[in-house]
Amino acid sequence: MARSQETETHTPAPPPRQAPGTLGVGMVGYAFMGAAHSQGWRTAGHVFDLPLRPALAAICGRDRAAVDAAAARHGWAAAETDWRALIARDDVQLIDICTPGDSH
Repeated sequence: MARSQETETHTPAPPPRQAPGTLGVGMVGYAFMGAAHSQGWRTAGHVFDLPLRPALAAICGRDRAAVDAAAARHGWAAAETDWRALIARDDVQLIDICTPGDSH
């Protein structure tokens, strides 16, 4: 079974820039490793003395309903279904790839 290359296209309002003192994180993938990394990003500023605090800007996945649910469950500010939209966001300065090994 081949994976579909179709993605939803929509033109959302421009995302806000990150607050001063934060680093906007974007993440591709939301399953097992995405859940683990979400927890890591949420707690990193409490565990380590960081110059910038991670801000969970947007998470990305192919399935709109699943990625929206993951965003809500793990505290992400937004969800995308196209990685190109994720990397184009003004509020994302770092991309975390959490997809299966054969896709990154």
